[in-house]
Amino acid sequence: MKKRLKFVFTLFLVVGLLAIGIVPVLASSSNYYSTKYSTGKTYYYNPGSYSTKYYYYYRIIPGTPSVPKPAQPSQPAPSVPTQPKPTPPAAPTNPAPTTGLTADEAKMVNLVNQARTGQGVKPLSVNSQLVTLARRKSQDMVNNNYFSHTSPTYGSPFDMMKSAGIKYSTAGENIAGAATVESAHQSLMNSSGHRANILNPSFTQIGIGIVSGSRYGKIFTQMFIGL
Repeated sequence: MKKRLKFVFTLFLVVGLLAIGIVPVLASSSNYYSTKYSTGKTYYYNPGSYSTKYYYYYRIIPGTPSVPKPAQPSQPAPSVPTQPKPTPPAAPTNPAPTTGLTADEAKMVNLVNQARTGQGVKPLSVNSQLVTLARRKSQDMVNNNYFSHTSPTYGSPFDMMKSAGIKYSTAGENIAGAATVESAHQSLMNSSGHRANILNPSFTQIGIGIVSGSRYGKIFTQMFIGL
């Protein structure tokens, strides 16, 4: 009888020691981790009688400029004498089109309209009031060293349009920073939001303002409206 009691006691002791060692191991292996991601967009709302759409921006941070290599000298080919031709007058390096746009602004309007017509969308007409506002916005970003749709000076694009008395049913804005018109346009077209503004069939008019300055090289503002 005593041997049986001793055996039972020993058995309970062994089981108890095993439990003390196993439970922490199980507990330490029960760690769970959860993650949560959220994304958001900022929308501007004009409390007036006109509806609004969303505007996007894009910027390119310039890299280290490359140093051009000197050209290797080449042997000149023997020239054949020809009759001299009258020299046409030299064209200005930065002509301003009759629309009042600079050469860069006119080039960007053409690129935007080529993209639209290529997708079967009607081209945009230039609105001189929007051009003035777009230039003002680009200059403000250069002067105050910021990059945003909300200007500390003028407020949102819709605030600017409202102050200028511009009426619309839909409106939008793209802003970009880049060294050239071509690189800015290509980057905007490669971004779904900016591309949507450029190809939006609801928009009928555009104003573009391009100002040199800032670390991006040039600041571009595109303002769109639909009547």
